[in-house]
Amino acid sequence: MTIFAVATILFFIFRVMPGDPTAQVISPALDEAAQTRLKEAFGLDKPLGVQYLLYMKNMLTLNWGRSYTTQHEVFGILKYRFWNTIFLMGAAMSFTLVLGTGLGMLMAWKRGSALDVGSTVTALVLQSAPPFVTGILFLMILSYRLDLFPTGGMATPGMRLAAGIQMLFSKDFLHHLVLPTITTAFYYLATPMLIMRDSMLEVIGSDYIELAQAKGLSPNVVMIKHAARNALLPVFTVSSVLIGFALGGQVIVEQVFSWPGMGQLMVEAASSHDYPVAQATFLLLAVLVIVLNLLSDISYCYLDPRISMGGGKN
Repeated sequence: MTIFAVATILFFIFRVMPGDPTAQVISPALDEAAQTRLKEAFGLDKPLGVQYLLYMKNMLTLNWGRSYTTQHEVFGILKYRFWNTIFLMGAAMSFTLVLGTGLGMLMAWKRGSALDVGSTVTALVLQSAPPFVTGILFLMILSYRLDLFPTGGMATPGMRLAAGIQMLFSKDFLHHLVLPTITTAFYYLATPMLIMRDSMLEVIGSDYIELAQAKGLSPNVVMIKHAARNALLPVFTVSSVLIGFALGGQVIVEQVFSWPGMGQLMVEAASSHDYPVAQATFLLLAVLVIVLNLLSDISYCYLDPRISMGGGKN
């Protein structure tokens, strides 16, 4: 139902935007008969209600039509861009969750220390800076001044990217991945870090932690095996929401670093009134967020036995 509502909103919102989409497809210099044939080919001659029904049918069958601007199949365009976004988001979110959870654990264990205060201030400063600001700063300092990283794209001009899994282990690809990854990761770092810190502080005061310490277990064993494991559930819960925000935020990061992903594609398609591409891109991102939230809820039920999926009696 949620996906149906999102698809409906996308269909109508793009059609109330200013601008004539037919201008991208049909040149005014063509004769009237040619313009009519092109409108029929793209379905632009039909009433809005008929267009909507065809749109919903095509969305269900993954027949997303052709781009108005490039004439390429929309599915083929999204297939390439989708994985580019997933690679970037996956690297950034992995870095965010691992570093944020680890720092949050140490901050709670050493509450009030310089590490605790310094990490909190740093994370809040990074979160208050928009990704396009930190991204541009990274480009100015690390790319233009120090020449440590490339200025954008996924590969050095003139070099051919490897296909499939080989690309993930390509030095050139990984070199281009660093700056957009840390730009995204630093912006979202504060959320898992502070949630893990607060959750750890609650767990540390529990009786079983005192019992583990009384048994003479080493501080590292108590911190990791007993405290951190029981403090991870809130971080896991918020991770799906965080990934959803990150997917939306990829638009800015991909524009700054010229990363050919779905975020950059959304901007290009919306600005050129390329309805088929824009609708499919927004819908695919929405479906991805919805599925991730669903998987998170299901996984949470298995991680926390106190929660029942069926809502039956305990």
